[in-house]
Amino acid sequence: MVWAEIARGALGSLRAYRLRSGLTVLSVALGVFAIMVAGTATDSLDDAISQELLQLGESSFFISRMPPIGVSGREWREYLRRPPITYRQGQEFKRQMVPWTPFVCSYAVQPSNERIQWGNRATDPDVSVVGTDEMAFRLLNVQVAEGRPFAEADVAFMRPVAILGADVARELFGSAYPVGQQVRIRGRLFEVIGVARPRGSIFGQSQDNFVFIPVGYFMRFFASEEWGSLTLIVRPRSRRELQATLSEAVGILRRLRGLKPWQPENFEVTTNEGLQAQLSGLTQFVGLFGTGTGVIALVAAGIGIMNIMLVAVRERTREIGIRKAVGARRSWILVQFLTEAVVLSLCGGVVGIVAGIGAGWGIGALVGVPPSLPWQWMGLSFFLCVALGLLWGTYPAWKAATLNPVDALRYE
Repeated sequence: MVWAEIARGALGSLRAYRLRSGLTVLSVALGVFAIMVAGTATDSLDDAISQELLQLGESSFFISRMPPIGVSGREWREYLRRPPITYRQGQEFKRQMVPWTPFVCSYAVQPSNERIQWGNRATDPDVSVVGTDEMAFRLLNVQVAEGRPFAEADVAFMRPVAILGADVARELFGSAYPVGQQVRIRGRLFEVIGVARPRGSIFGQSQDNFVFIPVGYFMRFFASEEWGSLTLIVRPRSRRELQATLSEAVGILRRLRGLKPWQPENFEVTTNEGLQAQLSGLTQFVGLFGTGTGVIALVAAGIGIMNIMLVAVRERTREIGIRKAVGARRSWILVQFLTEAVVLSLCGGVVGIVAGIGAGWGIGALVGVPPSLPWQWMGLSFFLCVALGLLWGTYPAWKAATLNPVDALRYE
């Protein structure tokens, strides 16, 4: 018996019992759908995180008062007791790091968002005001489309100048030219000297809804006592110098903060690779949760496959008896029913894979993550469907293959 004939026979049997086959296909599809959505979302998130961190530089590292990833309430209160990284410490740190690397940026952000005004127009109160310096445009991958970036003098003399994100400029000025205009933030006037190039959104959050002002001005007039701490970004001259630059940066900041040799650091140092590993751990948890849910659904679908195959064996007992009477081998009967079980499972798998990829891409589009085709998850789903059909179809197939032909012919 050739495999093509077996497959055609299996599909014919499934068409004969459309309702039961359809319900079983649906149950398999739901399990595969959960696996594919989780896998597609995980891969897309990992790709987006890698691209964003790669733009900051593979060897960059961050120094902050608190860890960049959220911690528990008790730990958070402990971190709040740390003294902030002040503007003076940031400036002196930048000066002392020059022999090691000139690529040092300091920035600070308030947790609350602001409303930006121009004349009688105003944005929604959701704009991030960021205090930073002239190196931000190199290290934070921000490009200026109109006007100019900060000059060193703008930061040194704390000039009231601002660079608008693309969303803010569009909302305030529309088709008008924004450079040279005066905007108001918390009642203070700032001259617009530039507009940043659009960067799109990621995870559903716009990357263009911000205003940059000089970090010294921000720390003086906008920073609160609780949140007024700088974050420092350092990029070594080369990847080979990462460890040496990191060690020197830690030593300099310890001296600036007056720490004794036996005292632990009261600041956090996070490398790009470490941050990516932490974020990837979160996305992998999402993937494992979705995969686990899908596997549980597939186990339930497997029980359905076994039930429908047992019903098929009972209803086709006389057919099996006739085939054995005319010379069909036991192995042929076994292979036929196993093939039916596998085909039933694969039909559900194909539906689940297509629906899962579509849903994963849809979720990615909503949160601004570029789509990717998860080949490894497709392969895993295909393997699980084949294994599901073989595992749960073995007993019904064995029962059909071992029927006594005389008893089978007498069955009604």
